Amino acid sequence: MNKILQSSFVIFVFIALACDLNKDTSNIIMSTYGSMDSHNVGEDCMQCHQSGGEAGLEFSIAGSVYDSNLNRPYPNVLITLFTDIDINDIPEEVIEADGKGNFYSNIPINWQNGLLASVSTNNQIRNMIGINSDGSCNSCHNGIDLPHINIE
Repeated sequence: MNKILQSSFVIFVFIALACDLNKDTSNIIMSTYGSMDSHNVGEDCMQCHQSGGEAGLEFSIAGSVYDSNLNRPYPNVLITLFTDIDINDIPEEVIEADGKGNFYSNIPINWQNGLLASVSTNNQIRNMIGINSDGSCNSCHNGIDLPHINIE
């Protein structure tokens, strides 16, 4: 009986360590509604916020949202990433844009198979037509190659 208890305890400890029940979340950086901590609205965030970049803080996704006239940032919207946009789909990730219209996160995102993006307010949803293969949103939506991400 003692050996069974010891074996059970070892298996329990192994499973607990493998599951990382005490995962450290203190290093997560993510934009939130109303926050005014971001900067450089409309610029390619990933120029500095990449591995080895000037900022020293790497983002997995970042960008800016504008109003429908593309002339002012649109704050406090929701960015949602899906494997397939369908009313029943569970989002892969949900990120709040801050009070300046910027959104960013360093939570790891699996871009390997591509993700679909949606931008929403309380009364409007706008889905991106193409599949995203990385989170450097303003590198394409820079107002030159593609219009800024927008909603309203």
